[in-house]
Amino acid sequence: MSDPNHSFLLTFPIVRAVAAQLVGGIATVAAMVILRGAGWPTPPGALCVIWGVVAAAATLPMGLARWWLPVQAVAPVLFWVVLGLQPPGWVFFAVFVILLAVYWNAVGEGVPLYLSNAQTWRAIETLLPNRPGIRMADLGSGLGGTLWHVAGARPDAAFEGFETAPLVYLASRLRLVFQPRANLRIRYLSLWRADLSSFDVVYCFLSPVPMARLYEKARREMAPGSLFISNSFAVPDVAPDEVIEVDDSRRTRLLVFRL
Repeated sequence: MSDPNHSFLLTFPIVRAVAAQLVGGIATVAAMVILRGAGWPTPPGALCVIWGVVAAAATLPMGLARWWLPVQAVAPVLFWVVLGLQPPGWVFFAVFVILLAVYWNAVGEGVPLYLSNAQTWRAIETLLPNRPGIRMADLGSGLGGTLWHVAGARPDAAFEGFETAPLVYLASRLRLVFQPRANLRIRYLSLWRADLSSFDVVYCFLSPVPMARLYEKARREMAPGSLFISNSFAVPDVAPDEVIEVDDSRRTRLLVFRL
């Protein structure tokens, strides 16, 4: 029988991130005791650096994605710097709420906010089927750069974005007010609740964490001949039918699966 606490740990990346910080904190206390016993100075800044390095080192064995490494390393140092500024208490709460509203999906599902660049937008445009009336979904549409580009380039098609990070969603809805697209819709809906059966193309730029489950969802729901496009992140044990190398500084790769 599986340990329910272990299952909880696997489900929520933020729990593993906090656990890594706890490891870093324990190691820092131990280092402080040893250094003071030897007569060495223990300035707070140096201790925060030790904390961050150990927390980052503890991150990978816990199965977190590599983008967590700099976050874990910088967090203790940043916290120490902010404390030194002695801001009013409400500042901490406000920053926490704003970060949570932006990186909501990173906390719950291990999916940070990634933004596609203009070269990638144009590459996706070339992958859209050349027939009127097609429908494309962007799962985790972020600020909507991809959708605004393809919606403008293909007025004969319909586009739909799905986003659940509250502040990011509100920003994209506000953009829709000032930069309207008649063929574009933004929905506050989890990608897991989105019905993909009506879409000819589904695009995502997420993280390694949800890819296996999301690909299976696409296979179940999308019609034969549809396209499932992942920016950079592979589907475990499934080879893409086509790989588009984007000529950008990121060396972006679009993995195209024909369902």
